[in-house]
Amino acid sequence: AKVRCRVEHVFGFIEMSMKGSICRAIGKARAKTNVTLTNLLYNICRFEQIKRLGLPSWA
Repeated sequence: AKVRCRVEHVFGFIEMSMKGSICRAIGKARAKTNVTLTNLLYNICRFEQIKRLGLPSWA
């Protein structure tokens, strides 16, 4: 349940904040690039949030 909650929060953020629910790309390579860039943008947003709030890292 803990992992599911974390994963659903990621997808919820991508869908609601970044309008990432629809991938309109022709071709597998372009669709893969679209998903990769969306994930990169999520990671940048999350990194900024962790730094701004001073949250502990788990690494």
